[in-house]
Amino acid sequence: MKLLLFLLFSTFSRTISQQCSAGQIAYSSLCLQFIRTPLDFHSAESICSGFSGHLVSIHNSIDNRNVASQAQQFTDGAFWVGAKAIAQDVTNPLNWYWTDGTTFDYQNYQAGQPTSQGSTSCMQVLPGTVCRLPANSPHKPRQPAPTPTIPSHCPSGYTWFSETDFCYKNFVRSTNFNDARSSCQADGGELASIHSQVENDFLVQFTKTGLTVKDNNWNDQVWIGYVYQNQKWQWTDGTNSTFVNWGDGEPNDMQKEWWTVLVADPHESKNSEATKWNNVGQIDERAFVCKRAVLH
Repeated sequence: MKLLLFLLFSTFSRTISQQCSAGQIAYSSLCLQFIRTPLDFHSAESICSGFSGHLVSIHNSIDNRNVASQAQQFTDGAFWVGAKAIAQDVTNPLNWYWTDGTTFDYQNYQAGQPTSQGSTSCMQVLPGTVCRLPANSPHKPRQPAPTPTIPSHCPSGYTWFSETDFCYKNFVRSTNFNDARSSCQADGGELASIHSQVENDFLVQFTKTGLTVKDNNWNDQVWIGYVYQNQKWQWTDGTNSTFVNWGDGEPNDMQKEWWTVLVADPHESKNSEATKWNNVGQIDERAFVCKRAVLH
């Protein structure tokens, strides 16, 4: 299951309102970050941990009401919280844990919940209540994606974009360029090539976390298939290089930076790179995008 957004929290020892970044909401000793990227539970938790946080935990009715109220500013659908079951008996609170390590000491289930649905159960919030659904539940919230997924056009897990008539999949996994490309090829595609501003903007929306990256950390971007070889830049899928979208001053350091990332999230120290491309060395990045032909 992929839900519409999730929450990041971090704790600080100083005044919380001074420590929360732009776009975050100060609440108690936490910063709440609502992220619209559709992700499964484990990918959502991975993104949060990459920013020194976790999916949010809820410990009382006040937390439940306030978190749900804040979320309604961003969506009328469901969103992940950090609870996961470790056994099939989901009615036993001892079989649940919060990913932030806090005590599972509050429950506010919807009528008829929780129900036993296997050992892969995770928890989501609906407006006004907390309920548990399994990770493979057929329930899907409203998703404001630029173009809807059309299953008949794309393999499972891929999203169809009508402007290009191609299928795309965002893998949230820290990896280097070679491993990212191998994963795309094993999945029947290639690292994404980009041939217009429309396609570029779609992939930015498709892959961004909604967070501002701190300290110029270039390990928090997204691999695409643009490489420098044979004295020229070219796409790994063999398509022509008809469109470029380099950030200011890029590409640079051409002695070693022969690979390209999409800068999906803004950087505090170099905001001009946001939504553009940066050439980098063979480092690990947080995600990569695969692209493949439609099925029809």
